[in-house]
Amino acid sequence: MDASGSADKFYFNTRTREVEQGPRSMAKDRLGPYDSYAEAAQALERARRRSEAWDEEDAREDDWGAAPSAPSAG
Repeated sequence: MDASGSADKFYFNTRTREVEQGPRSMAKDRLGPYDSYAEAAQALERARRRSEAWDEEDAREDDWGAAPSAPSAG
């Protein structure tokens, strides 16, 4: 185990789509560290949710101060 204790942690390998204990793969291919196997297994879903939330936040910030759009004439 290294000084940071990362050998006790779990990582999700984005290339193989497998959970690994300890940093076995290249950093560019993994998400983590996570405290449990289950957390690491949900890494892509967690990243997707966070990305969606950030996209929504960006959209709100882009609209900040903009005049409300007029209702469309149907």
